[in-house]
Amino acid sequence: MLLAFNTIITEKYKGQFDNLTLPKITKSFPYEVIHLNDPILETFSADETIFSKYTHLLVSGSSLSASQGSVYDKIIIKIIQYFLKNNRSILGICYGHQMIARAILGDSACRKTKIPEFGWKKMEIKENPLFNGISNPIFLESHYDEVCNLTDDFTIIASNNDCEVQAMQYKNLPIWGTQFHPEMGYNEGSQMAKDHIVNYPKDKQYYTNDLTDETVINQNFIIFDNFLGVR
Repeated sequence: MLLAFNTIITEKYKGQFDNLTLPKITKSFPYEVIHLNDPILETFSADETIFSKYTHLLVSGSSLSASQGSVYDKIIIKIIQYFLKNNRSILGICYGHQMIARAILGDSACRKTKIPEFGWKKMEIKENPLFNGISNPIFLESHYDEVCNLTDDFTIIASNNDCEVQAMQYKNLPIWGTQFHPEMGYNEGSQMAKDHIVNYPKDKQYYTNDLTDETVINQNFIIFDNFLGVR
């Protein structure tokens, strides 16, 4: 069973992740979802075994900053480390990707990026089980932070000109992070990018749209099939 850790703090996008994104990307794979401030997090802090039934952990993106930290750092890192030490599969998206790096390497593994990224961008990917069935991808980007200072225990499996660590794998284990958002379809991804530019007009200078055919986005969901082992 998958534990989906929804770390989103904006109510609109938190609900969208629960009600639209999770059913779409999990298909028939069973899952349960938790949120920041859920009482179960306090229970987990006292008794980690309550999460023993989960085989996979998905950590969502968030408008929280991994480089600046927040009051939620301790519990997020504790949950990631529980899945690490129990040899469970983990996938982190954007903020979740950055927090996996911090959970393993400490605070020095994340920093503010020199060039923020927003919009649909081409990606260079390497051959990796996470990307089986994917070619010449374009993913949604939305981030101010980035992973850095990785050790040899990590393999960088995707990058572009603006961010070296667009995706990573830890020790050839089923532990991955993606800086980009593979969970976003064309409509919701484009709306999220549009909303961001409306709210933060100065970021328009960083907006990119490499899409010429929106159907190319459909292959991005294969990442979750590969992670969960479903078809």
